[in-house]
Amino acid sequence: MGMPLPTRLLIVFAAVAGAAALPAAPSALPPLPQYERYIAIDAACAWPRLTVLPSGELSALVWPHPNHGFVQGALECWNSADQGRTWQRAGVPVTNAPGTNRMNCAAGMLADGTYVALVAGWPRPFLPPWQGTLADEQKLPEVLQGLHTLPPIPAVSRDGGRTWEQYPAPDLPRQASGHALTPFGRIAPVHGGELGVALYGDEVGFYVSADRGRTWQRRGRITGDRAHNETTWIELANGDLLAAARGAENSCLDAYRSTDGGATWQPEGPLTLAGQHPADLTRLPDGRILLSYGVRNPGWWGVAVRFGDATGRGWSAPLMLVDFEDSSDHPRAPDPRRDGGYPSTVVAADGTLVTAYYCRGVPAHHRYHMGVVRWRPPPAGSP
Repeated sequence: MGMPLPTRLLIVFAAVAGAAALPAAPSALPPLPQYERYIAIDAACAWPRLTVLPSGELSALVWPHPNHGFVQGALECWNSADQGRTWQRAGVPVTNAPGTNRMNCAAGMLADGTYVALVAGWPRPFLPPWQGTLADEQKLPEVLQGLHTLPPIPAVSRDGGRTWEQYPAPDLPRQASGHALTPFGRIAPVHGGELGVALYGDEVGFYVSADRGRTWQRRGRITGDRAHNETTWIELANGDLLAAARGAENSCLDAYRSTDGGATWQPEGPLTLAGQHPADLTRLPDGRILLSYGVRNPGWWGVAVRFGDATGRGWSAPLMLVDFEDSSDHPRAPDPRRDGGYPSTVVAADGTLVTAYYCRGVPAHHRYHMGVVRWRPPPAGSP
């Protein structure tokens, strides 16, 4: 694909290949025209999915509990009227039935201002709040063994996420593993007027809707054999679709391209090193494509970005946008559980980029939270 990672980053992340863990790196952020960082929603694991509303407000779909989806509950919609600095709860796209949660989503905006979401989840026996210890978390795989994901539910809002109309679960194939398909990333129009979304299970499929998100049909396979899972995509200016898929084993981001509206996809090589996932893809006002992604390497946890040209073939060196430092709400534990990433980036009305992410804790704030960075990128062609 002609996008090798630069030597300096390979050196920084040498620990990925099995070397001793590196010490936490100092900020790698060069001077930017603008950089503001906020604790935006406290006590939420979040996994945020950002959308720009027709009013210019920003909206985030977030998991509102400070745990990794262990409890019953429902994804919430939170909106910001000040371009990402402060947030207020607006509504709930899909309510959860007792004994379940609704925590996995894809979302986007139609041209007429209709907010569309697909929300999946899991059976869960525990009620919030989660009172477990780190040792309890390590036992959860045994407690939750045999549970399968729930089918995604479509929902639409016509008032900026405050109220939602739910549709019946679409007729999607149940996977050989027993799981239902899980949505991730964006819902957006594709050429021809249909909506597109990536769903993962035994494969990562590209699905389209001809009825504004009510029902969905498989158009093509992005990647198969459970080799990838969480996948985001974007339509480029030339009509190609570009996807960044999280590897199930190598855990890097792999690029895939479709030139026929999502029916067939071709691999184009890795976009990141191992331990760097999942991603979001955003078109910038100057035509560049922004790749934002989580970094989970020994000694360096945070959010990084790369800038691609309009074709998504030539990419800049990575830039560390957010350094999570300790990234744990139990920093003094012998083996602290670090957690964070899942960035989502939108362009605010004034051209500022707003990147939301989640983090398990930083030295100044030892709780799960959704963080936000408001920033402006370096000019095209900058080193």
